[in-house]
Amino acid sequence: MMRVLLRISGFIAIIMPFFTVAGDDFHFRYLNDRVTDYSNKIVVCDSKKVTPKLSKSETNALKRIISERPLILAYLSTSSYNKCLQPERGELAEALLAYQYLELPSYTVKLAKSTEKLAFTTDFDNLKSYESLRNNDRNFIDSIVVLQQPFNELEVFERIMGM
Repeated sequence: MMRVLLRISGFIAIIMPFFTVAGDDFHFRYLNDRVTDYSNKIVVCDSKKVTPKLSKSETNALKRIISERPLILAYLSTSSYNKCLQPERGELAEALLAYQYLELPSYTVKLAKSTEKLAFTTDFDNLKSYESLRNNDRNFIDSIVVLQQPFNELEVFERIMGM
């Protein structure tokens, strides 16, 4: 009986690296596919960027708000862009999060870490600025439908500020 167990464990020891490599190749390809999907979606969202037409009252209110908190426009731009990037951005984030808990080969880990740094750096100052708005200002901004689509931040800033 011991010999059979020894032979089975020897056989497993011999074939296990092949399964591990195949599994690791799967993880790399899966992540690479998510990165490719995300990159393609970036192209789509970039093509959707517009300079929205704002009413005079919206422009005046936004000018006051942005003068007080200039990071608001950056927050709105990032937020609308990230919404456009769904569901691909979420799928990539989910894979990167799960990969933190797996033992993967170094090439897959490097791809995951570099992708995370490139795709998921967050400026919490922008969020903090948005969260610190008075409720009526936040509700007003959130009601402007044209700012919920990807937009050209610099052009919008120049229009609002009258440059």
